Amino acid sequence: MKTLLFSLLLIAASGLAGVISEPLQMEMALSAPDQLIPVLIRPVGRADIDYINSVAANMTPAQRRELAVSVLKAFATESQQPIVEALADFPEGTVSDIHQSWIVNAVGCHATPQMIRQLSLRGDVEYITLVTYTDISIEPVDVREPTPGELRLATTWGLEKINAPDVWALGYEGDGIIVAVVDTGVNYNHNDIHNQMWHDTAAGYHYGWNFASGTGDPMDTAGHGTHCAGTVAGNGASGTQTGVAPHATIMALKTSMTFSTEQQCWDAYEFAVEHGASVVSSSFGWPQSQNPDRQSWREVVENSLAAGVHHSIAAGNEGGNPSIPGDIRTPGDCPPPWLHPNQTTTGGLSAVVTVGATDSNDNLASFSSLGYSTWETDAPWFDYPDTAPAIGLIDPDISGPGVDVVSLSYSNPSGYTTMSGTSMATPHIAGCMALLLDANPNLTNAQMDSLLEMTSVDLGAAGKDNYYGAGRVDIYQAVLAALEMVGTEEASGAAVDPATMVLSGVSPNPAASHASFSLYVPMAQTVSLNVYDVAGRAVALVHNGDINPGSHNFMWNIPGNLANGLYFVRVSGPSGAAVSRLTLLR
Repeated sequence: MKTLLFSLLLIAASGLAGVISEPLQMEMALSAPDQLIPVLIRPVGRADIDYINSVAANMTPAQRRELAVSVLKAFATESQQPIVEALADFPEGTVSDIHQSWIVNAVGCHATPQMIRQLSLRGDVEYITLVTYTDISIEPVDVREPTPGELRLATTWGLEKINAPDVWALGYEGDGIIVAVVDTGVNYNHNDIHNQMWHDTAAGYHYGWNFASGTGDPMDTAGHGTHCAGTVAGNGASGTQTGVAPHATIMALKTSMTFSTEQQCWDAYEFAVEHGASVVSSSFGWPQSQNPDRQSWREVVENSLAAGVHHSIAAGNEGGNPSIPGDIRTPGDCPPPWLHPNQTTTGGLSAVVTVGATDSNDNLASFSSLGYSTWETDAPWFDYPDTAPAIGLIDPDISGPGVDVVSLSYSNPSGYTTMSGTSMATPHIAGCMALLLDANPNLTNAQMDSLLEMTSVDLGAAGKDNYYGAGRVDIYQAVLAALEMVGTEEASGAAVDPATMVLSGVSPNPAASHASFSLYVPMAQTVSLNVYDVAGRAVALVHNGDINPGSHNFMWNIPGNLANGLYFVRVSGPSGAAVSRLTLLR
């Protein structure tokens, strides 16, 4: 009987639009007509990060961040607005909890099966997928009270191993660097972290944000986040120095680690990017068995890269087999911002630096997840193939102390706890990033990653491998290398805007009913923005007039009388001219 029911459900699901994911099709087939199903709607198109990179090439990190946020927000607003308006017009009780994201172009909501079918018929919807509530916490493999010997140490073994005290002796302790810890929250009253907590009371926030409850109180009630935060910046006030960057500022971003949606984590990333975090530390991830939305996650971390945010993330505690992909959790399976010379199979980049775990003797932790990863079948990238001689994507990128790590207790404001896991190694790398930015504030993501990897202590097979990555981090050597770059042309972040205008690519492309593009102008001027056909005839005027300096987003509603084919979007003004191509395909 169960087999017959399953077959009937498959037949019913097969009649639904292809934009509806298979898990969602099955959920709809099993649901009552009035049942509200949690879904994620992905509009067609995504922001042009090459445009952001072109405009921000000579900007300071703060200018780059501001530009990226404005472009990503503008694009998401334009592309999502028609869908959100349609959702608002659906009958009462058929849609609820509409929630928009901009770090990835996505709209979440709850909707009935009939409304989901209607959404799937829209030309501006790329796909709709089922939202699942899963356990994303990378649980420590061991949690215990510290031994008397561990508590007698002035600094933890991990800090000594990576040579953090030598960096402090140079005068670099992470001063002014904001590290966002996306986790179970932080006990901001702990003696060793209280004075390093971020706060913005003028804007209504305090120490960070609680995305699980929608409040401004990110107090930790589980312990994982406090332990991670202590490894980033614990200052030793209660007797033991636990923080790699003891003067860094901790922004506590609490999510539901046991029953979390991916969109809730994206909310935390949006907060971090928009509120000035230079580094994000994420000791969580989705096992591949839970079918994470890899496409959306890769867009999130690619957009984070465009904003210049440095991201340390755990590989996972699954151990695994380096001969097959799938043991690195998502989004840790996304590419790094720089490709090691041993990464002979190439592809796109993102902000992710994926972290494995080592013990005090530089042995690989038995639980540390092993690479490789691949995106060979994932649109739109189709990169990092693993068919010989291709090697896939080497993971992790680097390793750090992750066994018997002493850090802060969430339940005792002067106490400590010992944990093991790649969750513990990840904040070591995040703290290293803070020290590097203290030494050289203008480091790009690629420079940061290359410094960490190339100065690491090579372990295992020579070069970067799927066990240790490039090796165990040595922050002293990395900082010395970063200091050599200070003042050089490649590391200077002069606050100089591009002297000419920049036009982004068109999205979506091919387009059917509308097209979105961004324009950057370095100074106030009068510009003409037109669309031409292949014969050079002007077919539409998008804008003609004055425009202020900065980035501007335009939405062109394509006239119904235009034939399918190739068109050119051209802008001209005193700062020059630029052209982007557009294919119209109805």
